[in-house]
Amino acid sequence: MDAFADDWTAAIRTTFALMLVSSTIAIVIGIPAAASTAMLAQFRAKARILDRLRQGLVSTWILAMMFSIATPLILHAAVWESTAGKFGWLVKTMTGGNLLWVGWIHGVHGAAIVAMATFWATRNIAPEIIQHSALDYGNMAAWFRVRLPIARPWVLASVVIVWMLAATEMSVADLHSVRTVADQFYLFYALDPNMTAITVTTWLPMIVGGIPAIVWLRLRHRQLHTPGRSHHDRASTDFRDSDGEVQFDANKWQRVGVAASIVGMLASLLVCQGAIAAGLIVQAGHLVEVEGGIPVASWSWQACVRSIGNAPSMFASEYAWTLQLALFTSLAVTPLAWALARWGRGDARVGWLIDCAMTMLFLIPGPVVAMAVVHLFASGIPGGELLATQTLIPTIFSVGVRSGVIAYILLRIGYGQISQPVWQSSRLDGNWATRLFRIELPLIWTSGLAALIIAAVVASGDVPAALPVLPPGVTTVGTRLFGLLHSGSRYHEASLAFWYLVAIIVLSWSAWRIAATKFYNESHSRRD
Repeated sequence: MDAFADDWTAAIRTTFALMLVSSTIAIVIGIPAAASTAMLAQFRAKARILDRLRQGLVSTWILAMMFSIATPLILHAAVWESTAGKFGWLVKTMTGGNLLWVGWIHGVHGAAIVAMATFWATRNIAPEIIQHSALDYGNMAAWFRVRLPIARPWVLASVVIVWMLAATEMSVADLHSVRTVADQFYLFYALDPNMTAITVTTWLPMIVGGIPAIVWLRLRHRQLHTPGRSHHDRASTDFRDSDGEVQFDANKWQRVGVAASIVGMLASLLVCQGAIAAGLIVQAGHLVEVEGGIPVASWSWQACVRSIGNAPSMFASEYAWTLQLALFTSLAVTPLAWALARWGRGDARVGWLIDCAMTMLFLIPGPVVAMAVVHLFASGIPGGELLATQTLIPTIFSVGVRSGVIAYILLRIGYGQISQPVWQSSRLDGNWATRLFRIELPLIWTSGLAALIIAAVVASGDVPAALPVLPPGVTTVGTRLFGLLHSGSRYHEASLAFWYLVAIIVLSWSAWRIAATKFYNESHSRRD
């Protein structure tokens, strides 16, 4: 074991292999999913009920992908372990040391990231370009030959994000004994780190992820929006429907193309989201009995309902601690992220420097962050030991790093959507408080709400950063899932994850409805 712990070469090779497998799966699933949904979004049926159905399918896909992105990786791991793990309801395929399955879990999560980035970037192109390219090549060919190449920087950025997560997140890899750099640090050096371990674990993701990310930010002229349509550009709305999508008449579409788009979109929903709910429900009622020395598997509604119904009382402590950690972390990091996003919007150079700093923070693996927090509170600061053993403050510090970065990105995008004329004119009206509450807040309050919610979700499931710093006797849903998955307690794991999944769905749906309603009202007000 000691010899392996010192062999960083093997861990680095495994990390690069996981990055390759994860990004490949994400691209193979994500880009066709974005293409199918983009094609369906452009279809305008003559029958009103069919057009309403089309819009509903597209909106459902967007919400589902956003939900999949927000779902912590430990929950993705719980789902696939329930489905195809050692005690799963399918044939045993997820075995120890199986790099493919770790890459699959990361890849499915990454597919939602790639799909959303591709869909948004190809949609956020000047409508004149979309119209002319469709006339030259046809709708489907134009998407691949014109719109996708224009969106390539955003597609590459999403792939880099998949790399970052694969290189820095260790909970999934540890479940299947795939020794990445982050997992090796967690196993052998979290309590007694040395300079080699810290350097390798920190600088590897910064080099493979940070350098491309910073170059991308520089090439994008320090902006977080694609050139083309702005939400405040009145002229561009003449080509678009109420959802902001360029529309083409139904008679320009072939039925086969429409059917293929629907099948592609539904397939991505099944893989990225459908498996999440189905896997937990089936596993909760999955029974294995030995009859005559032969294991016989069965499933019953009674067992499923009983297992799920008992979870709130059985895991009341885990749910309560998770709620507290998520709420207090979100309330702590979102105002700071808001201030940084606002500062960066007012000064392009400062904004780029903050973007770079946030990228570096995101790339620090959770075990390294946790180790730094532990050493900080053990360094002799007044009350440090009391805070570490009796409060959640050190844990909030630890999980707040990555959740704070996510909140900053959402608010940065929100500020980036404010057009330059509006921003400049607001500088002339009143003091900073007047500008903030009367001009900026009405324009970006949905981004602020999304940042508050998503930061809470990320903090609740950040297992690598939370495990080493949780006070004695405190267990969150994520850390309990981590323990149950290691022990193979399949029924408890599925029922615990089910209500956690319900909470994430409710939060995601609430934020989506508020944002969608605001955007719908803005679109109609611009038309009027």
